[in-house]
Amino acid sequence: MDEANGVFSEVGRLRSVLVHQPGTEHRQTVPWNKDALLFDDILDVEEARPEHASFAQLMAVRGVEVVYLEDLLRDVCADRAERASVCREVLGGELVDHIGADRLRPHHLVRGFPDHYSLQADAVVPPLPNLYFTRDPAFALPGAIAIAHPCKAARRREAALLRAILRRHPRFAGTEVYEGLFDDPAATIEGGDVLVVDASSVVVGVGERTNEAGAEHLARFLFERTAVERVIKVRVPAKREFMHLDTVLTFVDRGRILTMPYLWDRPELYAAIAARSRRQCEELGFPYTGPAPETLLDASRLDVVTRDGDRRSYEDTMDGLAREGLIEPDLTLFVAGRRDQYPSPEAHVVEALREQWNDGANSLALKPGQVVCYARNDRTSRALEEEGIEVLTFRGGELVRGRGGARCMSMPLRRDPV
Repeated sequence: MDEANGVFSEVGRLRSVLVHQPGTEHRQTVPWNKDALLFDDILDVEEARPEHASFAQLMAVRGVEVVYLEDLLRDVCADRAERASVCREVLGGELVDHIGADRLRPHHLVRGFPDHYSLQADAVVPPLPNLYFTRDPAFALPGAIAIAHPCKAARRREAALLRAILRRHPRFAGTEVYEGLFDDPAATIEGGDVLVVDASSVVVGVGERTNEAGAEHLARFLFERTAVERVIKVRVPAKREFMHLDTVLTFVDRGRILTMPYLWDRPELYAAIAARSRRQCEELGFPYTGPAPETLLDASRLDVVTRDGDRRSYEDTMDGLAREGLIEPDLTLFVAGRRDQYPSPEAHVVEALREQWNDGANSLALKPGQVVCYARNDRTSRALEEEGIEVLTFRGGELVRGRGGARCMSMPLRRDPV
């Protein structure tokens, strides 16, 4: 098995990463379709592009090979016949025949067809505005890359596009590309829920985007085809606010995580804030769209599945991660700062929720103890720096409108073991 591509840790030195800079695919997002396209707001593309370029430059100047998805797509579509084959695989033969294969270009698979919004278009290819979150449609593992099976219809064509590229591009010629998840109708799984702690341990979040069937399917593949020895399933609230595991928990150093305060050990704090918010909405005559307080009250659970078939569970996620030897609990860092910086736990949770909405927990490690984050989450950045973590920041006021941060916008292709 070729190990040129593969991820063997969350914090080992990042060698190569796949990204996609936002482009004209966002110009077909309007207030009336943004929700279906999974956006809370409309991006200003002219601002988002330089923000993303700054993010890419932060990685490149530190020796990370930054690979652009559209460059790979152009490579595999250079031949006319192969381009038609890619279009059929991604869009389906019926749609390609209706449009005409000769009218389609590689960028249409990302930005949509026709190039500009037209009510007269007799056939339409929807744009892929979420594609700049390259973490989700495919994800690298120890010795393999898996094609995801996205939960939301708006993202499934992204996985088909990544599959077409990975099947054909020469840089992946020796890499095992696993397509079984994508082909499993019962499974949903996205890369933001998958954390590779080390070569033998993979953590999977089970919540809004990844279901139990997806986590179990991934575990079976890892045990059959890789050296992974255990899969750790972490339950997270199945709501958009906690979209993926990496929106509430990421690794920043060996055994050190950044996570939401009190989320795992005192969920009643979150439930109480949700209940108060719901009352406020009702008093103002506005529908409440947040998580139901009772769902937040459910204690988090951690389940471990091992290669030899052993299964064990922990009622407290942080305790389970510590007892499995995956984290140093005394070194855990929290979004929005230390617990002792706030007059009450409730005050800390409120501030953390504000920064987490702007992906305060969604850090990307470039090497042990060095992470990339949005500049706007200043309380979280200060907390990391006070504990010896080097924080590289970039502006992301437009990028964050899609509800994703540095980890979401990166798909590591090669990362060293710790």
